Amino acid sequence: METSKVYLCRVERSKINGNYTVWLPEQPDDDFVDLLVDKNDLLQGELWGILLKTGARDSNLDVSKVYFAPEGDVFVSYTSDYELSKNMEKILNELILNQEYFINMVHLSGLD
Repeated sequence: METSKVYLCRVERSKINGNYTVWLPEQPDDDFVDLLVDKNDLLQGELWGILLKTGARDSNLDVSKVYFAPEGDVFVSYTSDYELSKNMEKILNELILNQEYFINMVHLSGLD
C-alpha cells in the first residue's frame, strides 16, 4: 500500500529584508482536506491559515506579528520573529503529520 507524499512546512529567511517566510506547499490529494476546502469554499492555503491560527490560539501562541498571505493553495506568511516562525512551522507540520491533532483543530476552528 502506497501512502501519499506530504510536503512539510519550511521557514526561510529573506535576503532582502531579513523577515522569515513560513510556507507550506500545496499538499497532495487528501479526501478530508478536499472536503473541507469544497464545503467551506476555501483554497487550500486559506484552510491551512485557519487551522494554523486555531492551533496558535490552542497553544497560546501570539500570531499578531504575522502577515498572512496565502497564495492559492500554498500557505504563506511573514514575520520578523524567528522563534514565532519556528513555532508556526511546528504547528503546521503537526497538522500534516498527526491526523488526531488535525481533526481536533478542524473541530475547534468550526470548519467541520
